[in-house]
Amino acid sequence: MNYVNCDASYHHGWAGIAYQSDRLESQSRLVECKNNGEAELRALLFAMGAAEQAKLREVVFRTDCESAAQPHRGASEHLRPWRAEACLYLAAHQPGWSILKVSRAENVLAHTLARKARRAREDVSVSIDTQVAEVLIERAGIPELTNGHWRLAPGQHATSVSAALNAALVKLATRASLAAPSPEARP
Repeated sequence: MNYVNCDASYHHGWAGIAYQSDRLESQSRLVECKNNGEAELRALLFAMGAAEQAKLREVVFRTDCESAAQPHRGASEHLRPWRAEACLYLAAHQPGWSILKVSRAENVLAHTLARKARRAREDVSVSIDTQVAEVLIERAGIPELTNGHWRLAPGQHATSVSAALNAALVKLATRASLAAPSPEARP
């Protein structure tokens, strides 16, 4: 199974849209759009287009947006073309493609890419070396089990390097913020 995380960062008519995956080079793009819902759906379509081009047969698209996770629902006339296109992609690639809503923490890499593209006002492309990812996962104390699975918490497992890396980055960032002295404590 392939996992492709996608996200958008919208502000005043512009959005950074991005996808991040173990199998695809992670990419982002700056697009003009009317609202956050459009931005999130366009991020999903950006990811779906890349997965189709790479001929991925079994894909779970992971998004932290409820609207993008359920493109077949919604009444907004403005979003109808993007919802319809997402549904067409899913129908064309059944039964192998699906969409899953995840938390922002589980989508941190795609979110960071989208935000960076919006703030920098340019496209961003990132590849994370597998060895670097494994070191970060280990440093965060996330044990590798078998068959490419990692134990995130009791009863919670990551089934891809990408998901384990997302969890590792959240843990490491949390530790760093807890270890940092408060502004009042600084000389």
